[in-house]
Amino acid sequence: MWRKRNLICTDVCEAAHRSRWVATGARLESFSVTLIKQTEFPPLAEALLKASRHKCAAVLTKALKEIPRGATICVAASGGADSTALALLTKAVLGRGQWNMCLATVNHNLRHEAQGEAEFAQRLAAWMDVPCSVLQVHPAAGAGVSDRARTHRYKALSNSAMQEGAAVILTAHHAQDQLETMLLRLARGAGPKAIGGMRARRKLKSGVILLRPLLEVSREELRALLTHAEITWREDPTNADQSKPRARIRAHILPVLESIHKGAAVRASRAGRRLRESGRLLQKTAQNVMTGVGPWPRDQLRAHGPALLATALKRFDVEANERELEAAVAAMRDRVSKPRVFQVGKNSFSVNAHDVRLNAFK
Repeated sequence: MWRKRNLICTDVCEAAHRSRWVATGARLESFSVTLIKQTEFPPLAEALLKASRHKCAAVLTKALKEIPRGATICVAASGGADSTALALLTKAVLGRGQWNMCLATVNHNLRHEAQGEAEFAQRLAAWMDVPCSVLQVHPAAGAGVSDRARTHRYKALSNSAMQEGAAVILTAHHAQDQLETMLLRLARGAGPKAIGGMRARRKLKSGVILLRPLLEVSREELRALLTHAEITWREDPTNADQSKPRARIRAHILPVLESIHKGAAVRASRAGRRLRESGRLLQKTAQNVMTGVGPWPRDQLRAHGPALLATALKRFDVEANERELEAAVAAMRDRVSKPRVFQVGKNSFSVNAHDVRLNAFK
């Protein structure tokens, strides 16, 4: 019923707007815009009630359990379905921790639609009766623009959160986003911790906490919530741009995985959490394998497995590639006594008859 009323009001206003009567044109145009905005969202209390009863509300509440009562939570809102759902859920659970809330939307100024998406985020915030900051960033276009945009975005969000006195920033990355990240990192040969995907919680340089509370929630669940609450959102056309690796994975690989194992993204995201935990344990153990700058007795190194030795070597250069690591580790563990030199990232190691030495540490 609400959707029907919304469409009728919008059609009437748009027709009146197009007429642009000379005598009362300005007033009528203002009236039409106001009425459209008033009917863009459903009654707030009804939407919040539906959101509070959704299972994602419990997921979000659990993620926020360590946030101090009364703290301000900043939700990164793009106008898309995922962040709109996160904003709605956050508003719905505020009372559980007596938290405060604000929205921040980043305009990267890379697409014509970006301004409209920022304006939608502002209207969403006004409907929720929470403050909203529009952050303007200007990453240079061209190769690597996605990485530059990400850097600019998190810096802007961090600065905005500090200005608002927010203790935490929430982003709406979900299970499909996580699986895409895991597949991309797996394809480039990353280690266990990186293959585990994005961290659910990390501290930014500013000291503000970045939380990704929906990593084990599917995209479909978030959209189903919005549909149930009768809330619209904006679609970013670049999400379907097949020139981008993520878009190709989203269009061609994820559907196949889902057809093989229903709920594949959520299952993979949970596995990713365990992988990250295993990766952290591996790194912690590796710190005691090749301590200092050597030399290290080969007899002692042979007692460790290849994965642990590769992790220990990577301590000297995190950018070292898998092929370099595998070659050096194989030499460290074999029985060849002839001296050999291996380049691992920016450093070189000498594998001698009885020990391994670091030739240069950069």
